[in-house]
Amino acid sequence: MRTKKLLTIIVLVLIISLAYGSYNISLTDFRLSDQNSSYLGGLTWSRNLTASLDLAKQENKPVAIYFWAIWCQYCAKFQSDTLGNPQVKKVLENDYVLIAMDLDIDRDAANTYRVTAPPAVVFLGPDGTELDRISGAVDADYFLPIATQVRDQVRSK
Repeated sequence: MRTKKLLTIIVLVLIISLAYGSYNISLTDFRLSDQNSSYLGGLTWSRNLTASLDLAKQENKPVAIYFWAIWCQYCAKFQSDTLGNPQVKKVLENDYVLIAMDLDIDRDAANTYRVTAPPAVVFLGPDGTELDRISGAVDADYFLPIATQVRDQVRSK
């Protein structure tokens, strides 16, 4: 009986070793945030609200503040399906100053913008005034026209 258990353990260790060795994946490849930025939906989002609002003013760009949480299942879907959509990604990368606020960490910002549940995106003009908002894990077909409208509204001023 002991031999059978020992063989089972050896086989399991070998399988795990081979499986781990065949994948060259590191946990650092899956970082969501560091001190300065969050990496969500294939986009780089600033974590510095003040500096980002100053940048938006300088560049006359709208701001998208994405409120999320690590435990939020809807955020994961929103990030992959909506923010990861090539058209949405292009508009956000090229035409917006992006800020991400973790609801568990950035509670003051969430209170300031009256966000109580993730996911939520608050769109601001370069002067910091709220222009629109989206609450919930909406799809790209819903998100893109709003993001485009806010961008065009800022450009027309």
